Amino acid sequence: MSLKPEHIPIDGHCAPAFAAVRRALEANMAAGEEVGCAVAVMLDGETVVDLWAGYRDAARTQAWQRDTITDMKSVGKSVFALCVLRLVGQGRIELDAPVARYWPAFGQAGKEEISVRQLLGHVAGLPFADAAPIGSLYQPGVVAAALAAQPPEWEPGTQACYHSFTFPPLCAELIRHASGRSAHDYERDEVATPLGAEYWLGLEDAQHALCADYIETPGTPSLEGMKRNTASPLYRAWRPLPRDEDYNSPSWRRYAGHGNARGMARIYAALASGGRLDGYQLLDPAVLAEATRCDWAGMDFMTKRPFSMGLGFMLAGPVFSIGQGGRNFGHPGMGGAIAFADPDRRLSFSYSPNRMSPVADTGPWATALIEATYSSR
Repeated sequence: MSLKPEHIPIDGHCAPAFAAVRRALEANMAAGEEVGCAVAVMLDGETVVDLWAGYRDAARTQAWQRDTITDMKSVGKSVFALCVLRLVGQGRIELDAPVARYWPAFGQAGKEEISVRQLLGHVAGLPFADAAPIGSLYQPGVVAAALAAQPPEWEPGTQACYHSFTFPPLCAELIRHASGRSAHDYERDEVATPLGAEYWLGLEDAQHALCADYIETPGTPSLEGMKRNTASPLYRAWRPLPRDEDYNSPSWRRYAGHGNARGMARIYAALASGGRLDGYQLLDPAVLAEATRCDWAGMDFMTKRPFSMGLGFMLAGPVFSIGQGGRNFGHPGMGGAIAFADPDRRLSFSYSPNRMSPVADTGPWATALIEATYSSR
């Protein structure tokens, strides 16, 4: 049974010009399908929406707090890409250099010439890590070694394929070899801390207490493909994931990206403004321009849907609701989380729910909030 809007905890602030976003959030929560979430919008580097609502637990007894964080799924892929791109801007990685220049063990089994650009563009031909046993995700070094040994599924650069599982560990190893730091440490020190952005590539143990329960919705297409449909390429791709993982275990929280809408809106606010926010140059403007041009547009092998991709960022296209700007870029996460930049309006948007939307990707709840954001402009 749905609760009346006044009985659902909604907190935070919203500029009067963006009151439609609060109304959309109230309507989402009143419908009774959501459990808890946050939404944030920044415009010209200023926060105009910072709202959170509902509950952080499945039993709906603990109100979502200002500092609550959650698993934002593949939104984190864009943060892995951002870290690689920042290293490009720092002169520590070259986009057209072979990955093996930085990660020597990668240069085997037909991968000797795969470039950083191909890796970031999801055209490296490495969606699988077949040598990693089922359930081995949390065993140190196992997935990285499997990827180093994996031959490309097809000639690199010839097939567009969203690297659903392998993109984060591929980027993480590249970051580690090029910077001498783990992806977690590099992102914390170079992105999250200087921007004051509440998003991390894997949590430290003390941060686990901030996490909302993540609530799976059976029947979600991507989830079924990953966990149960053995004929799906997603199942093969995600074989290292323990079959009983519900995305709430301490091991998953140490592994996966977690944060909230406020944190991702700050990261994307910098990207919406040429790579700079509050005096901090997050990303070189020329690298940002290169990364947000269309690298390919077409049918994705993994999900059988039409994608439009830059280098680590998804671009506006027929599948994903990435706002209403022709040059928008960002990344959705399975079950509904999303973050994106609209560089023409110098606007960023993010939404972080803890219950998986029953449809793939953006879903109805984020879509309503995005539409309300644009109606406010």
